[in-house]
Amino acid sequence: MKSLKSYRRITVKIGSALLVDRAAGLKRDWLTSLADDIAVLADAGAEVLVVSSGAIALGRTILG
Repeated sequence: MKSLKSYRRITVKIGSALLVDRAAGLKRDWLTSLADDIAVLADAGAEVLVVSSGAIALGRTILG
């Protein structure tokens, strides 16, 4: 398998279950870790696109 750093363009899809915890809301620690990983890829020259289907779930948590 090729290393992710060898790709020029990477798309990361984040689903609701990864983005939101029903009890606690936004999974900030997980997102911070993901951001760190994306920064490493970007520093290696990759273009990283993040797509989320979790926006609706997050909105539900915020709006109650």
